[in-house]
Amino acid sequence: MTRIPPGHQAEVATLYREYRDGMVVFAARLLRHQRGAAHDVVQETFQAAALRWRQLRELDRAGQRAWLYRVLRNKIFDHWGTLRHLVDLPDDFEPRAAMDVQLVVASNLLVDKCWKVIDEMPQVRRRVALLKWQGEWTTREIGQHLGIEQSTVRVHLMEARNTLVRSLGAEITGGEEAE
Repeated sequence: MTRIPPGHQAEVATLYREYRDGMVVFAARLLRHQRGAAHDVVQETFQAAALRWRQLRELDRAGQRAWLYRVLRNKIFDHWGTLRHLVDLPDDFEPRAAMDVQLVVASNLLVDKCWKVIDEMPQVRRRVALLKWQGEWTTREIGQHLGIEQSTVRVHLMEARNTLVRSLGAEITGGEEAE
């Protein structure tokens, strides 16, 4: 790995101290409150910043912040595929009610199929779907984040739902054809 020149280390460290806490909160929200994973993604973001510091240091503070959050978002999107199936349960966890194992397995398989369909959607639609269904963001938050109108967010969500119904039809609707 390329080392940061000593004169730049202090600048990167200052940037890290300034933005780390806010970035961890942002990442934890998108990662369904998995703080450990959020810290990891923030660290990866600052590693990327350190490797590009010669270019990044030329930006003003607002430009540096925008670059950091853009890279952070992209790293979170990359991690969703691997992290979305993880569940953080305490060591002494025991289910309170008997589970219908067949129903749980079928539900998990359907969820996996849905995510595969979402993963194949156009980039903006996939991001809208992930932010809404994984991150539980409002249409207003999604629109502001992606720089699109709320009505456009709603259209992407409708198209994402329609794509899921077309692709998985009877499995989602319980055997009835979607209208």
